[in-house]
Amino acid sequence: MTECIHCSTPLEKSQVESGFCCTGCEFVHGLIHEEGLQNFYDLKQEERLSPLNDQPFQEYDFSWLGEEVELLDKDVGDGGRCEMDLSLQGVSCVGCIWLVERLFTRHSGSLSCDISPATGAMRLAWKAGQFQMLDFAHELQKFGYIIGRPRDASHKNEELKKLGHKLGICGAFALNAMGFSLPRYLGMPADFMFAGIFELITMLSATLAMLVGGSWFIQRAVQSLRAGILHMDTPIALGVSLAYLGSIAGWLWKHEGLLYFDFVAIFIFLMLGGRWLQTAAVERNRNRLLEQTPVPRSLVRVPEGDAIALVDLKSGDRYALPAGQTTPVSSMMAEGEADFSLEWINGEPDPCHHQTGTHVPAGAIKLSQASITLTAEENWSNSMLAQLLREGESSTRSPVLEKILKIYLTVVLILGFGGGLAWLLSGADFPTAMQVTISVFVISCPCALGVALPLADDMASSAMRSLGVFIRKPAFWSRIRQIKSIFFDKTGTLTLDLPELTETASLENLNEESARVLATLCAKSRHPLSRSLLKHLGLKGQRLIDPNLEIHEVPGLGSWLSGGSGVRWSLGKCGWGGMDETQVTATSAGCELRRNGEPVATFTFQECLRPDTAETIASLAGKNVFILSGDQNERVQAISNSLGVATEHVHAGLSPGDKARLVGEIDPDHALFLGDGANDSLAFDAANMSGAVAGRGLLESKSDFYFLSSGLRFLPQMFTLADRHALAVRSVFIFSLIYNFAAVAVCLWGLMNPLLAAILMPLSSLVSLTLAASILSKNKCLTKAGATSIAITPSPTYDIT
Repeated sequence: MTECIHCSTPLEKSQVESGFCCTGCEFVHGLIHEEGLQNFYDLKQEERLSPLNDQPFQEYDFSWLGEEVELLDKDVGDGGRCEMDLSLQGVSCVGCIWLVERLFTRHSGSLSCDISPATGAMRLAWKAGQFQMLDFAHELQKFGYIIGRPRDASHKNEELKKLGHKLGICGAFALNAMGFSLPRYLGMPADFMFAGIFELITMLSATLAMLVGGSWFIQRAVQSLRAGILHMDTPIALGVSLAYLGSIAGWLWKHEGLLYFDFVAIFIFLMLGGRWLQTAAVERNRNRLLEQTPVPRSLVRVPEGDAIALVDLKSGDRYALPAGQTTPVSSMMAEGEADFSLEWINGEPDPCHHQTGTHVPAGAIKLSQASITLTAEENWSNSMLAQLLREGESSTRSPVLEKILKIYLTVVLILGFGGGLAWLLSGADFPTAMQVTISVFVISCPCALGVALPLADDMASSAMRSLGVFIRKPAFWSRIRQIKSIFFDKTGTLTLDLPELTETASLENLNEESARVLATLCAKSRHPLSRSLLKHLGLKGQRLIDPNLEIHEVPGLGSWLSGGSGVRWSLGKCGWGGMDETQVTATSAGCELRRNGEPVATFTFQECLRPDTAETIASLAGKNVFILSGDQNERVQAISNSLGVATEHVHAGLSPGDKARLVGEIDPDHALFLGDGANDSLAFDAANMSGAVAGRGLLESKSDFYFLSSGLRFLPQMFTLADRHALAVRSVFIFSLIYNFAAVAVCLWGLMNPLLAAILMPLSSLVSLTLAASILSKNKCLTKAGATSIAITPSPTYDIT
């Protein structure tokens, strides 16, 4: 399988020749070699990184970082030691840590850099007044790493932290219980002088394990029963509770046949280990991206200049909106003019020009650098964006599993109590009958399932991570198999984030001066066409950017700069001479680079599907495929015709509410919705499951999974993997059924004892683990689909700023 030279992501067919999955990876690969940092690849080895796409070319706002560093430097004094906790997106291996540390130490004033690859937490130390933090942040971005604010401790997964503590403590108790039970299994006489002490230590170890770890399962089982739900915690809690109570009775009555204290402690430890594995895998994926949002946390009031918290924003408030930020509420343009992207609202990629007195909807992203003042027309709590940001409820129930557990628990209770009653009726004494009952409950504890199923989940999730897909929610693999209908958003989901240059000759034919000016004009622009040009210029373009040249923006037309000797360069809509600010109608699609008003190069763009999209859709023949878009009908139909999606399954010009309504009407219980913008949020809530394009900072937090891959070919592989996962689960379940049937028969015959149970428990778990691993290890052999990048109709006129 051919992989990306930089990130090791499997390549589509159309990408094999270049050797890179995206322009971002190609750029960073060249930068690493140019800077002499090739050791990164030796340290990275086979570790897969996240595809970079256009991340190195984006314009990130690190002003908050500069302000915090300035305050720290002032507090400490020149030359003093400053420290700051931050988050870093993109680190995943020792090679990443080495590269970031090497880049950090190259800056004057740097002291220490500590990074956790698991959580992305980073702690920096530097000499106050001697370290340029913003330069370091921008340099890291070029290499594919993004600095963000430290994750709020209240947002960390407390469950994972508690599980880790409980796991460590219960591990010690399990070792104690096992160690002090071993002499009894080896034939230690009951009248041995230390026998009572050993039993006491074993009992206390099991008791503490119940209090620390067993209580966690019992509490969750009680909560689920109150909610009318059955899950794996219920049989675990029942088995371990009855085993412990029976062991207490055996300890008080001095009946060795009831002493399962070591089993209780070890069982709790193993179950906590399995649950920790599941929770840690989900948490790793959640921590993969920074906790960022395109909506500003606070706004600057105009003209007072004080900050307005987002939750306090009221109708009538006047506020300033920085470039790259999202309009939080429906507003009126009070002063100035600027270009906005409405892609997240209606799915249309075309930027819109707004002047004083025009209405700007909530969710519009400001592209221009120009200063503007907006007047809020509604409170934040009532805005459409606030509603879209609210996380909807996502069901994690599995009706099939609940039904199986109900039957399982019923059978175990009947066999346990029925077997004990049968022995009493046959003339056996009460301790003997109780031994039969307790042994049934002990041997029926779902130890094998509790260990093997988390392993199966982790192996399946790891296979998806290798394809750039990250699972965020538990019970994902059982729920994904229920999907029968797949709903796609168009812009940014089926298509690439940025319009593609139709031909590269226009760039390749530029002389060095023209290329330098073009790269400089594009560097500070957030317009999609500028970002696309900068991406195509690659490493060469980054080297050509001249930070000393001042860029002047003309909203609705483009931008210009003075290149010296009275030469004026401009980049803007076709037909704009670049010499004045008179608004003109574009003569054709795309944009032009001009020198003193004379055309130098014309660039045309087209909307392109993601690689392999057509083949991906074709391979989903067993699913109902729908396209729901807010974009114009002509564009959406062009996409659907290219993909062979039935006309009746294609809907254009939809509002966020329309998308949610259609999902609810068509197939809400078996629907998977894939999207990337705010206008997809309500549809996420309406669908049974959801997947988000990563990097937008909005939908990842409410999706079941997000993906960083440039293509969509992971979808058919995800369903294939879900079937394989189900096969592994069924195989483990069948083995557990056979094992339990045989072991319970031994219990009912009165032949089970603590020693035999101590042997059978790890053996059954080992067989279950081997069974699940052998089936899911074939994930590496999943076939790689071909790739095709399909060009759609040329894009309409873009107003470039």
